[in-house]
Amino acid sequence: MSRSLVRLLSWSLTLWVVSSMPSFAQDHATIKIFPNGAFALGWTSIVSTPGGIFYYNVDTGAGAFATLDGAGGHNTIKIYAPGAFATGWTHIVNTPGGILYYNTATGAGAIGRFDGAGNHTTVKVFPPRAFATGWSRIVSTPSGILFYNDQTGAGAVGRIQ
Repeated sequence: MSRSLVRLLSWSLTLWVVSSMPSFAQDHATIKIFPNGAFALGWTSIVSTPGGIFYYNVDTGAGAFATLDGAGGHNTIKIYAPGAFATGWTHIVNTPGGILYYNTATGAGAIGRFDGAGNHTTVKVFPPRAFATGWSRIVSTPSGILFYNDQTGAGAVGRIQ
């Protein structure tokens, strides 16, 4: 085979491989805009759960549970008064085992679940130091919950049983 034919075949093959790669670019479309004051002030955590959205205030222990419809409509299902939840939860993460509540200063935690009506059930409470202290980021993944400390670079992976 001549060199020019090899280059042509190589270029054609490369072009074919590149053109067959899927595009991962996504578009964004704003569905609905809510004006100032449409939501209560002071929510320190907003977490997606299997049944809806959980809003929480770390200082007061107040909360709310709501849903969004396909048109972007927001429906508050239940409002929890201050003190309904423990104060001090610095991280709230939806996991396959339930909602994980964590306090970075004390290492305390809890697991809870919401039903479709926005009712919350605490499944388990973990006392201070049950978890290591100092985790600055927590994320749930299909392989487990990753705990990360941005000051030390330490990490841990766990699961809610």
